Parts: sequence; C-alpha cells; structure tokens
Amino acid sequence: MTGSDCSRYCVFESDIATGLGVGALLFLLVSQLLVMVATRCLCCGPVLCPGRSRTLAIFLFITCWMTFIIAEACLLAGSVRNAYHTKYRTVLSANPPSCETLRKGVFGAGAAFVVFTGIVSELYYVLYSKSDEGVIPTKDMA
Repeated sequence: MTGSDCSRYCVFESDIATGLGVGALLFLLVSQLLVMVATRCLCCGPVLCPGRSRTLAIFLFITCWMTFIIAEACLLAGSVRNAYHTKYRTVLSANPPSCETLRKGVFGAGAAFVVFTGIVSELYYVLYSKSDEGVIPTKDMA
C-alpha cells in the first residue's frame, strides 16, 4: 500500500495471468462446443443403442458439463479478480482498500478442472460413438 498523508491506494504490477485465464476460458468453451456439436448434445441425434456404453455415455455427459462449469467458474473468477487487483487504484480516506492478492490456487483449480473436463469429454465421445452404432447406408439398403 502506498500513498500520501490523506490518500492510500494499492499499486499492482500488470501480469499476464488475466489474459491467459481468459484465453483458457475461451479455448475450453470452444472445445466443449465442439464435443457437443459432434455428439449432437446427446439429445438431438438418433437414439443410442441400449447397454453399458449408453449408460456410461449419459453419466459422462453429465460429469462433463459439471467439470466444465466448475472449470469455467474458476477461470472466470480468477481472471476477474486478478484484473480487478492489477487495475485497482483509488483514493480513499476513511476505508483504505485491501491489498490482498489472488491466490494462485484459483487458477490451479481451474487448470485441474480443465484437464478433468478434457479427459471426461474424450471418454464421453468414445462411449457415445460406441453406443451410436450408426449404419452407413449401402446400395442394398436403398
């Protein structure tokens, strides 16, 4: 905290964490959209064949969305909080600002959930494809 006799303000050096957090958030969003378009979001495509693959695909679909939401929330919260602290500068006389900095754990948790989302999304896609068992039309079928 720095300042003169009647004013106090926090000065933080600009860092790249905010931009990287936003970039990770956008790339994760694009990858999630890609998986959902490829699988037609599980509900808009043909009916899946009953069995273990379909059950696991449904479970992984739900898990994929849960880990995605948690990862996005961590990345967004970390980026916003980091941007707030790197740009925060004000003059207050009665209530001096808190100069607490963001703990790196928020971005660490976001990164861990990005990895979990990637693994779960890949497993979901594999099991969805396995239970889809689409038949390619041939001349005999027409």
